[in-house]
Amino acid sequence: MDKILLWSLLLLFPGSQASRPLAQRNFEFAVDLYQAICLSHKNNIIFSPLGTTLVLGMVQLGAKGNTQEQIRRTLKLQKNSTGEEFSVLKSFFSAISEKKQEFTFNLASALYLQEGFTVKEQYLHSNKEFFQSAIKLVDFQDAKASAETISTWVESKTDGKIKDMFSGEEFGPLTRLVLVNAIYFKGDWKQKFTKENTRLMNFTKKDGAVVKIPMMKALLRTKYGEMRNSSLKHDLKNYQEYLIFYFSVPGHFSESSMNYQVLELPYKGDEFSLIIILPAEDVNIEEMERRITAHRILKWVSEIQEEEVEISLPRFKVEQKLDFKDALYSLNITEIFSGGCDLSGITDSAEVFVSQVMQHVFFEINEDGSEAAASTGMDIPVIMSLAQNQFIANHPFLFIVKNIPTDSILFMGKVTNPDTEKMKGRDLDSL
Repeated sequence: MDKILLWSLLLLFPGSQASRPLAQRNFEFAVDLYQAICLSHKNNIIFSPLGTTLVLGMVQLGAKGNTQEQIRRTLKLQKNSTGEEFSVLKSFFSAISEKKQEFTFNLASALYLQEGFTVKEQYLHSNKEFFQSAIKLVDFQDAKASAETISTWVESKTDGKIKDMFSGEEFGPLTRLVLVNAIYFKGDWKQKFTKENTRLMNFTKKDGAVVKIPMMKALLRTKYGEMRNSSLKHDLKNYQEYLIFYFSVPGHFSESSMNYQVLELPYKGDEFSLIIILPAEDVNIEEMERRITAHRILKWVSEIQEEEVEISLPRFKVEQKLDFKDALYSLNITEIFSGGCDLSGITDSAEVFVSQVMQHVFFEINEDGSEAAASTGMDIPVIMSLAQNQFIANHPFLFIVKNIPTDSILFMGKVTNPDTEKMKGRDLDSL
């Protein structure tokens, strides 16, 4: 049986339609996929909803019947669209990548074909039209050489951050087509964290264990919102005051079923931002994950207001390779993984199927990347106690990297333990 090996490669290096708009449907798919991944991954998670959407979109262009319908339902695509949604999204991000002023953003796709394997011209044309996919020929019979060729391409598209992506063991004599999607983003903070203010602090992991991590500190004016139902009183007078306050004061959310804080930190250029959702210390992050919805996230983001906030944020790196097969199965994308799937829009071969859906992401948060000191937020000493709002991310939290103009989610994940083991010794020794 012929196999298609489907990979999506993502890298993030920040210094740092119809009834429902495309952005909302992007959020819905992102949250669905996040919750599906959480079923099998309980600790740190990082993935790209955008990258997953694009690489599945490349497949659905060649899928037919129920195989295509499963993908389209999961991606929240309109019933009668033929790929225009992908084209619009790709065109927008291509325009962003051409700016190359305040940040670096590269989005690239490629189809690696087995020499002699016949793929329909219409499929190749559609991929080039909607995804600007490069088409390259390799010989998967030489697994090692094929792995080196594709890995070199990945490395070139991720500024050298992801090396040796393939070992050759992923390919076999039945491999016929590999679809690759690479995303690279490097952004500078609009307001900087100074390295002099970074100190070792305690971080309480999900299991209650405490570890020492480098914690960045700054006093910034940025978008922030919070909800504190601990202030709810049972007497009528205070309850009425509570309702008036939380339903009328901007930046304070009115949902009484959850305690949390939301912080948005923009990157230089105001095209991208990092959103952090921090539950209260007595709220289990898994409970929060079960309650997260696209509507709720969009509501949070729309309601947060600019305020002065004393911020403590971990400096950390996360690198992860995820196999999406189980997650997609739980979202009812099942047929593409079986020999009975209909990918006749790709090739006339009746037994072609997808063997894997993988994604590799590198994610880093640090102090680097800022405007000149004279034009940025204030440099504040480590000991700060005058700010009314404090955002101290010293326990597990969720995060989102979004494109501001489109509200599209590039990356989403959670941190349950900043990966101190992978930090260079000098990073800790310097604190």
